[in-house]
Amino acid sequence: MASSRYHLLLSAAVLLAAVLAAAAAAAAMADKPPSSCVEGQAIPRRPLPGCRWYAASQTCGGAPLLLPAVMKQMCCRQLEAVPAECRCKALRVMMEDTPQGAELRGKVCWHAQAEFAPAIVTEAECGLTTVHGRPFCDALSDE
Repeated sequence: MASSRYHLLLSAAVLLAAVLAAAAAAAAMADKPPSSCVEGQAIPRRPLPGCRWYAASQTCGGAPLLLPAVMKQMCCRQLEAVPAECRCKALRVMMEDTPQGAELRGKVCWHAQAEFAPAIVTEAECGLTTVHGRPFCDALSDE
């Protein structure tokens, strides 16, 4: 019993450390004006790990490692660190770069996440301005 709690706590700590490291890297990149929305420039490589976890928790069920409000807050901070004109593309790159993306693309859960991802910028979620000048992303395949 204690062993499973230890593993759960350790998993949550590792996830939090990875998310914080990615947020710090994204914040450092946000200080530089982007030449274009290119992964590794305006968009961090393997972007938005907090949003990836948040989208999965909101669409695919299962027990999240962190409270949904905490996951949402981490996601919004990571996305806010990306220049406004690159946020929709960052969400698309996030979904294309999902670790199990190749295996999940034909599965209902991956499609549900891909449909939810554009909504992350909306007023109901993070309320962040995008390339459209308002909190809106087209379907990720259209960006």
